[in-house]
Amino acid sequence: MRPTDHHDQAGVGINAMGQVTAEPFARLAQMTTAEPSRSPAGTESAWAHTHVPQRITSDADPDHITSRWDAREQEAMADWIEAQVEQFAPGFRALIGARRILAPTTLQAMDENLHNGTTALHRLAIFRPTPGTGRPETPVKGLYLASAAAHPGGGVHGAPGANAARAALRSRGLQSLLHRAQPV
Repeated sequence: MRPTDHHDQAGVGINAMGQVTAEPFARLAQMTTAEPSRSPAGTESAWAHTHVPQRITSDADPDHITSRWDAREQEAMADWIEAQVEQFAPGFRALIGARRILAPTTLQAMDENLHNGTTALHRLAIFRPTPGTGRPETPVKGLYLASAAAHPGGGVHGAPGANAARAALRSRGLQSLLHRAQPV
């Protein structure tokens, strides 16, 4: 969620310089909509996040996030994300029954490879996801690996998905993404 595309593009550059922008974007997913078992019947579970620099040098917001990620900074960032959602979905805050905050330091402690998977040598390139399966095809017909855990690995945005798309097209006898759609 962002007011304009300019906010997203400017925010990426500002984050790269170690600064927290005054208007970062926020991303929200309704988890129960995708998987009903995520919360009790009649309720919704939402997940939201934003991007902040790994090493913060300055913050344009009066809350002054510093990278300590103490309770005050965690609450300030969560409040900011809720306010962003509220702009696009009025009444959102009134529906919140509870919230759980996972700061960058908490996420990293839970999984040090949280950015697109591990970069350990034995898990890169042809070894993704396991040795001998460095292709998007799986033993399940019509199921292709297209995540950062697939070849060629994390940090190569789009390549695993492109590989999976080409494999899916080949399985249908097509060689290019430029073919006209066919009825299934």
